[in-house]
Amino acid sequence: MLISGIDIGKKGAIAFINSKTLRAEVYAMPDDFSEVISLFEKKLQENILITLVEKQQAFPKQGVVSTFKLGVQYGMILGILKTLRIPYEEITAKKWQKVMLGNYGKKTRKEIKQLSLEKAKSLFPYLDIGKHDGKADALLIAEYGRRVLLSNSK
Repeated sequence: MLISGIDIGKKGAIAFINSKTLRAEVYAMPDDFSEVISLFEKKLQENILITLVEKQQAFPKQGVVSTFKLGVQYGMILGILKTLRIPYEEITAKKWQKVMLGNYGKKTRKEIKQLSLEKAKSLFPYLDIGKHDGKADALLIAEYGRRVLLSNSK
């Protein structure tokens, strides 16, 4: 049974954690949405319990073009999940970060991304994450789901 986490964005990623073996996989977000569909169709055979998608919103001073591209990707991902009948929940970054990164105080976005990379590398040392903060975030979102959602269902 899999729990997946999705970090939306240009440097986004999709992660899967097997809730029984605790083995994880992570993929950089494909540019082609047909690849996203293929990935999820393949993973459906392993029984996806739930997918957590990082909730997106527009921010002040964010460019119109980047906001539009992010919104399109977000909508496509949600559409794919609905079409494939994969249960999903949207989760804010603050919510999963509070559990997975703890109280990080008044850190900058860059510092939070670094914390995320360090935490993901410590939890999943067998994965080659490199400096891909989207992969780190996707893994931590999936791990949040495994820890919080599965513990609530017991």
